Amino acid sequence: MSEDEPAQHCELAEQVNLLAALKSAAIEHLDVDTHRVIAIYQSAVLMIIVTEGQITSAMAIDVELWSPPPYDPDYEPSEILSMFSDRLPAVTAVTETEST
Repeated sequence: MSEDEPAQHCELAEQVNLLAALKSAAIEHLDVDTHRVIAIYQSAVLMIIVTEGQITSAMAIDVELWSPPPYDPDYEPSEILSMFSDRLPAVTAVTETEST
């Protein structure tokens, strides 16, 4: 995680296939490799990095805000990250443990 980019660390309650979870939540995404996926959420670009496990069996993730929403500058970076992590619990049982 870069110190310039807003980021959030989340621990998952159980192993999660992030690709399936993002698809189920109707969040556009592109898998990069076995540990990273780019997601488009509320027109913001997010990088999701698996810190424990792999994309198909994640136990912990870091979510970085790469680019804020271009058409809705009213959202603060931390709000975008919180909204994204709030969107996943129904699908992935995410528990936020640290926010920067």
